[in-house]
Amino acid sequence: MPDKNLDKLAFNLFKIFSQYEASLKEHGYFQSVNGQKIIVDWDKFVNEKIGSNFIEQLAGKSSAAEYILENPPMKQVVNEHNQVVWQQVPNNDRSVQTLFGHISRVRNNLFHGAKFNGTWYDPDRSRELMKHALIVLMHFKDKVE
Repeated sequence: MPDKNLDKLAFNLFKIFSQYEASLKEHGYFQSVNGQKIIVDWDKFVNEKIGSNFIEQLAGKSSAAEYILENPPMKQVVNEHNQVVWQQVPNNDRSVQTLFGHISRVRNNLFHGAKFNGTWYDPDRSRELMKHALIVLMHFKDKVE
């Protein structure tokens, strides 16, 4: 049975993430690979526009960043049997680059079907990661406009 609340949360995350990426490209935060592929340069953006004091900037919303940093989304890797498997991600890095890297992985895990394949995989954890990612992205949205 579909979870409409999770579906809406995912839609909102996709929407704001897409707005970020479009704006970042528009403002020159990207790298070109042989003129054939564009890679959005999140690290350059967060270094220049947000900085290392991101927790202080979040103020009363800092628990959203802390949650993501403490409970980072897992990543998919290929094991020795050439199978795609989940791998834990260390939670010892507390940088702004790592925070936005984790937020990107939340989006990627959803978008590429790893967390949603007709039914929600670990819906409670997915909800928390999406909710906290949205809080952070909404807070810093003015940095890309």
